[in-house]
Amino acid sequence: MLRPLFLPLVGCLGFLAAPLAGARPLPLEGPLALENNDLVVLLGDTLIERDGNYGHLETALTAAYAGKNIKFRNLGWSGDTPRCESRSYFGPPAEGFERLKTLLANLKPTVVICSYGAVDAWKGQAGHADFLAAYGKLLDMVKESTGGAGVVLVGPPATQTLPPPFPDLTTHNQDVASTGKAIAAFAKERGLRYGDLYGAMTGLKVDSSNGVTFTESGYAAIAPAFLKALQVPAAPAPAPGGLRGLVQQKNQLFFYRWRPQNEIYLFGSRKHEQGNNASEVQLFEPLVAEKDAAIQTLLGKK
Repeated sequence: MLRPLFLPLVGCLGFLAAPLAGARPLPLEGPLALENNDLVVLLGDTLIERDGNYGHLETALTAAYAGKNIKFRNLGWSGDTPRCESRSYFGPPAEGFERLKTLLANLKPTVVICSYGAVDAWKGQAGHADFLAAYGKLLDMVKESTGGAGVVLVGPPATQTLPPPFPDLTTHNQDVASTGKAIAAFAKERGLRYGDLYGAMTGLKVDSSNGVTFTESGYAAIAPAFLKALQVPAAPAPAPGGLRGLVQQKNQLFFYRWRPQNEIYLFGSRKHEQGNNASEVQLFEPLVAEKDAAIQTLLGKK
């Protein structure tokens, strides 16, 4: 049973950010209205997690809301689904689900931007019902654990067909589009805002390693489409030099805080060996806060 592995860790995550007031529903249309001091969680699969490394999507959002002291936290997990299958480590998806629930309860974001569907799109239309049922359970949990944060659903990105020997993804891309439409209808039923990333990427050529996993330059190309899907006007001036570097550094520190290596030794069944080092994980918190402050200082110098 994996529960002892992560519950002590996430129980400490309340120190990551103080609960923020002002969680609210978001208008379904018009520019995404983020407010002063919002804490925005980026939640989803590979698209979200790997931006934690590259920082292009978050940097575009950060620059667009300069002056509002908005903080972003990346809780993406590669290959994940609304069932939290990738987050479960060695146990069942239910444990990954509970892990995420505790993280969100401690972070208390005011806005959650969710991007799921890329994995389930491989199942085609036959998988829509199961996918959306799982998505509904996830969103119910997000609402409960955050106290009613505003939620945006972003559809999966378009895939890219590469020359042979890579497979032709034309048919799969149709399944991605179909999955996005299903999410849009689902969002409408639940009264949630939807961002059509697939549509925003129409005609866009994006570098990828296999047609599905985007490279750093691919993320740079996707960033304007990501803003377009959210109806966020791009910053009137280029982001200040060094902003993406600070975003990347902050994301790395936060990653170490909520996904430290060797958790089983720090918090789990082998903590009798190295559990005395567990307290050091909390030392990342002030480092993350310093990067948040540096980001806002740099934005103020534009």
